[in-house]
Amino acid sequence: MNPSDNLNAGQVLRLHNLTKDVSKFCERQLRTYLDALAPVFRARRILGDHVEGSGREGAVGADQNLAELKEAFRIACGRPIDLHRPLTTPIESLSTQLQINAWEYTYDVASGSDRKRITVRSPLTWVISYPSTYSLSMLRQVIAGDHEREQNHIAAFVVRACVLSLMFEKLPGLKDVWAGLRYRVEVRKSKELGDVPLVTVSAPFPSMRPSDEVVFMASGLSGQNSFEEIIDLDAVRQMPDPCWDQIQKLLQPHGEKL
Repeated sequence: MNPSDNLNAGQVLRLHNLTKDVSKFCERQLRTYLDALAPVFRARRILGDHVEGSGREGAVGADQNLAELKEAFRIACGRPIDLHRPLTTPIESLSTQLQINAWEYTYDVASGSDRKRITVRSPLTWVISYPSTYSLSMLRQVIAGDHEREQNHIAAFVVRACVLSLMFEKLPGLKDVWAGLRYRVEVRKSKELGDVPLVTVSAPFPSMRPSDEVVFMASGLSGQNSFEEIIDLDAVRQMPDPCWDQIQKLLQPHGEKL
């Protein structure tokens, strides 16, 4: 049985407050890291002169990277984005001050014979993206039909998402840097946005979704058909320390231990 299934409403509320504090701390830390690493996210590092900029700047494999970017853009523009245009170059210059947005997903929750679809937020996972006219939340609303579509703004968001995803693919050392900071990087897709690649960064501490019964009740009390995951304390207590483990291995041949 999943330990989260044993949590009652009172325990979930207490963990919810704790999770908020941990989330705020980790998001501040993430913001600091992103600002310090901003120069690393220059799109010209992988696309060279295919991106607007002052002066010429070559990049190894730029033409091949552009071809892959165009294909990723074509796929991402399928349903439900529904954009029917090719990616043109040069790509406009992209600010390296990356934005942070909450990672959310839809979930069908049931309690007895009752069932409803809610939005679940993972407070210890964020989507990072190049700045764009449409934020992630605005794009979700536009695609859902809640706001008027502006095709150029949609295209701008999608190409930025594809560039950032390609950057982590072509520069694998980026993931290693984040792993050294104990943050996990993944490229995910959202049901609401189809094949648009979203780069997510997760804190060292995992979050979890408790039992459907608790989620159903809590989302009903909020009146917003939404729920926020809570920190998984059991997983935190059992977290490995890769650096400590590596030092232990290095010490053993010398007859030393910590």
